[in-house]
Amino acid sequence: MLNKFNSYAQNNVMWWLNLIFTFILLIYCLMIVIAYGIRFVFRLDSNNMSVCLKCFIFDWVEVFCIKLFVCEGLFYYQINKKQLKTIKNKEDEADDTKNKRKKKKKLKTGAYISQLLSKLPDIRVKRLSVNYSAEFEEIKNRALFDGCVMLMTNTLLAISSEKVKLQDFQLQNVSGDLKFNGVDAECVLNFALIKIALYALYAMIIKKKYQVAR
Repeated sequence: MLNKFNSYAQNNVMWWLNLIFTFILLIYCLMIVIAYGIRFVFRLDSNNMSVCLKCFIFDWVEVFCIKLFVCEGLFYYQINKKQLKTIKNKEDEADDTKNKRKKKKKLKTGAYISQLLSKLPDIRVKRLSVNYSAEFEEIKNRALFDGCVMLMTNTLLAISSEKVKLQDFQLQNVSGDLKFNGVDAECVLNFALIKIALYALYAMIIKKKYQVAR
């Protein structure tokens, strides 16, 4: 009887040790991936009304992809190369949405956003590259568009300079190189992802504090 108990105890201890070792190994691998940098690629093409977002680890291993586009008046989406799905407007879905909205509480938007801004963490972006393309018949219109883009970009960078640090930033008009109208952006994040995840969790937790009954 004592031998059976000792054998059970040893097996139980080994099981917990294996579980702890596996957990530590997973955390270690995750830290390596984050330290190397996770790359996000975003593409907006106004010619075919499509949006694509991809996520890569180690620069080339694709781990997530979502595509959205409009075709013949229908909205399609695809996740990780699975079957295409469409969203159609239905009266029943509209009624359910209205009922859900009635049950929802009102959010104090101003106070909620103010609290989130006050707790915004410092984020360091490893690399941010933005290429945009737009066709204009006259050169002066293209120059005006480029000026507006630069003005808005510099304004956003100045506003967020205290919280967002860009190690490598590139902004370029590639109208002559790429045959599309839209935006092609690439962003690489490492340990800032942990701060972003914790900040998103914080935003969800405190949201209830700023909701009141209608």
